[in-house]
Amino acid sequence: MAITYSRLKIKGEAIVVVFDICSSSDIIEQLILNGNMDQFFILLVKLKRYLAKAQKVIPFDPYKFVGDGWILLFPANTNGKALLMFLRNLCVFFKKEFRKNVLHYLDKTPRVIGLTFGLEKGRLASMTMYGTTECVGRALNIACRLQNGVGDKDKSPEYKALGSNPLYQKYLKPVKGYRSVQVQRSLRNIQGGVNFRCRKIWLLSPLSL
Repeated sequence: MAITYSRLKIKGEAIVVVFDICSSSDIIEQLILNGNMDQFFILLVKLKRYLAKAQKVIPFDPYKFVGDGWILLFPANTNGKALLMFLRNLCVFFKKEFRKNVLHYLDKTPRVIGLTFGLEKGRLASMTMYGTTECVGRALNIACRLQNGVGDKDKSPEYKALGSNPLYQKYLKPVKGYRSVQVQRSLRNIQGGVNFRCRKIWLLSPLSL
């Protein structure tokens, strides 16, 4: 059955969510060596189907697949509680499907298994390149760098997100049931990014942690 996505033509302000599969290089290498690479493809297809289904609950544009994760664009008026619930549910789904479809096919369990996220809000501009719509903007750059920075000074980055401080204050601060702490990250090539203030959020760890 073909997977049908809803494509939103988001112009101007958007919430950018970047997520990535932890230890993907190690996982892929192991699966290739033992002849089970199809299991990773199965996981990706299931994630793709899940995202298509989730669009019926919360609107977003599945802007780009990046090999071991996605860049998603949400309208600027997205509800913060709904956004965090979407991210948490995505983590729960991934955890279950990874164990079912990939983990048992690995010779060695990676030290870190899960998803990491980067979140930012800002204005995006679009252009057509090779017949495909491409977006550019500071928010996209920051979200990608925040996703890469989740594991800095953290031995267990799985199922956590880094969001910019302004995004957290506007959308996520009022939401209960999620542990968060303020951290600083050095974001290269970002103006004022040497001591970039952001918020780390535990998506699968309630306040009990």
